[in-house]
Amino acid sequence: MDPLLARARQIAALDAAPLLRLRLLSESLLTIIFRRLDHIWVYEHDYRSLTPGEYLDTLLGQRAEFERLVTDLLKEAVEDGSFRAIEPRLATLQFLNLHNHTYQWVKPGGRWDAAFLSREYCATLFRGFGAADGDLPEVEEQAAAFKRDRPELPLDPEAEWQSVSV
Repeated sequence: MDPLLARARQIAALDAAPLLRLRLLSESLLTIIFRRLDHIWVYEHDYRSLTPGEYLDTLLGQRAEFERLVTDLLKEAVEDGSFRAIEPRLATLQFLNLHNHTYQWVKPGGRWDAAFLSREYCATLFRGFGAADGDLPEVEEQAAAFKRDRPELPLDPEAEWQSVSV
């Protein structure tokens, strides 16, 4: 959780539209899932077996913070009119469930990579959450431009990423 949470904080703090930040967060989450399938498997299945104490408290605190970051971005998308009024907790669970279960079937080096799945997942979520009377911005064009123009800001949660403002 440490690298993912650090990256999520950085993405959430960017001076960019909430849909772009959600898309970047999606790709970052999927990147770590691809890289750490064995860890994700253990995390998803065994964290409930940790004995109460410091390790479990730390893990649950990190998990709650990550969920808050996602929820806050979803709320921002509602506030800026990109998304219809949605129940924030349910929307957060939808975002997380779509991403977090990828570890069960994905094959690194297989047909799809993290960037492709992130595009597809976000297209599904954004259209489903989208405001009925508004067009969604070209978030994929924004994401491609962001990654092209800022190669020093990788979406890989384990890569070095210094404090930046965009």
